[in-house]
Amino acid sequence: MIQSINTFIDTFQGAKTSFVKTFVTNEELAKPLNTYIYAQTTFAKKVAEAAASFYTSIGLSLYSFDASKALKPNK
Repeated sequence: MIQSINTFIDTFQGAKTSFVKTFVTNEELAKPLNTYIYAQTTFAKKVAEAAASFYTSIGLSLYSFDASKALKPNK
């Protein structure tokens, strides 16, 4: 699952990089823009990884939850 999310992020950020490469001819301006795009890519991948890990752990917790034990009345 994380691989497909990373592929989407790379595709979207690649479009931004291509835009900068095509339309920004000033190298002094293009370099910081590409650095910013790289930082966005890294951040988005870290967020996606954390979210996938969080939701996986929630799913596993719900899957292993035993309601009969948890809701058993105390005597």
